[in-house]
Amino acid sequence: MRIAGYIRVSTEEQAEKGFSLDEQRDRLNSYCKAMGWPAPTIYEDDGYSAKDLRRPELARLLSDVKTEKYTLIITTKLDRLSRRLFDILSVIDYLEKHNCSYVSASEAFDTTTPAGRMTLQMLGMVAEFERERISERVRDNMRSIARKGEKIISRPCFGYEVKNGSLEINLEESLAVHQMARWALEGRGAWEIAKRLNERGITTKDGNQWQDRVVRELLKRETLVGDFVYNRTYRKGTRILTRPEEEWIRIENHHEPILDRDTFDAIQKIFQSRKQSASRYVDETNYLLTGLLVCTHCGGKMVGRKDSKHGKNIYFRYVCNTYMKKGGCYFHHLLRDDLEFTVIGEIKKIAIADPNDLEITVAKTNSEKRADKASIQDRLRKLDLKAQRQIEAYEDDLITAHDLKKAKERIEKDRQHLLEQLKEMEKSEQENAGVIVQQKVKRLLDDVLSLDRMKSKNAIRQLIHHVNISNASEVVITWYAD
Repeated sequence: MRIAGYIRVSTEEQAEKGFSLDEQRDRLNSYCKAMGWPAPTIYEDDGYSAKDLRRPELARLLSDVKTEKYTLIITTKLDRLSRRLFDILSVIDYLEKHNCSYVSASEAFDTTTPAGRMTLQMLGMVAEFERERISERVRDNMRSIARKGEKIISRPCFGYEVKNGSLEINLEESLAVHQMARWALEGRGAWEIAKRLNERGITTKDGNQWQDRVVRELLKRETLVGDFVYNRTYRKGTRILTRPEEEWIRIENHHEPILDRDTFDAIQKIFQSRKQSASRYVDETNYLLTGLLVCTHCGGKMVGRKDSKHGKNIYFRYVCNTYMKKGGCYFHHLLRDDLEFTVIGEIKKIAIADPNDLEITVAKTNSEKRADKASIQDRLRKLDLKAQRQIEAYEDDLITAHDLKKAKERIEKDRQHLLEQLKEMEKSEQENAGVIVQQKVKRLLDDVLSLDRMKSKNAIRQLIHHVNISNASEVVITWYAD
């Protein structure tokens, strides 16, 4: 049995109620001894409240659980983990997924037993029921407000602002909408409209560059002709789906329009006529390097695209997505088969090369076996902040000099441990990278060379972090070495 103990205290609790870290540590050690268990490895968050789960040592503990370092987590009380039922259930569910149980030394809560698991399931059902009830009440309330049309409860689209609960025209943005409409009526496509807007420095509502999809979606919105539409879409998991039109809440002539209806209808007809029977963007399984190619000129991705000349000669190419979507960067491309042949050739070379002679670029990855350098540096900064909070607490007479001394000792111990990790990481960076990459290549080479392109694509993605493309000719591969 591998046990970790989690202890936490806020400055106020330590001063007012005596929930000291030492007391919690002793309680956990005594409990484990009484149960005949080995002593726990302690993770402590000093000076952090239970309002949420954003605590450095709790995050480190959960990361260690993911690597199956522990089989049991123990706290003195449930509220040491969190004061919110939803957070407690989320953490325990996370532990269960990684074959780890949870025990509270004070409450009768032990997920290693059938009774404990039943208690957890009952709490989960109650919490889920309450979440659904709240969500249902919110949805009903929002629909009621939307039907009255007296107050805007959704985010305004480009061209409008919400003031005192009403939609009002944003003059500067409305001028851009009029210009977009004129270009559309002149026969300019959404891609060219996006390109022109970006060249003029006009950004979206969020301050981003325009894309052809965003232009089309805006010019199709009934909001621009003064109609208010609500309840059109809903979220299912990560997907956004459209409800049947009869479920939409629509109020015509709800607010001041930017475009007249004749102009709006003409634009819809133009967009409809531009629909192609088949997209130029084909099934991504046809492109082995999708998601890996980076244009060094703009930092955007290079994506697969199928083109034909006079409907006869078909070209499969990788092109700069920034150019295709936003009109930025410039048009440059590589033929799919040539580039994939080059990359697979590099993989085959690594398989037969002397690993000591390999000169390769490897990616900095988030390994489950070691902390990321940036993460360690961030934790060092947080230790400095923790030390400062302890000093301030002492100056405000919230803790004693003894408590301050103990806190400094713990912080310095953690600091030295992190500095040693950082030093070891810097020493081992790039060390044996060639050996690691070659071992992975040999293991996956048959899949890379498979005639099943999906299998080949998945294998390549395990080997290559990204590929930089410059001037549509220079290819630099960065490998995974973890």
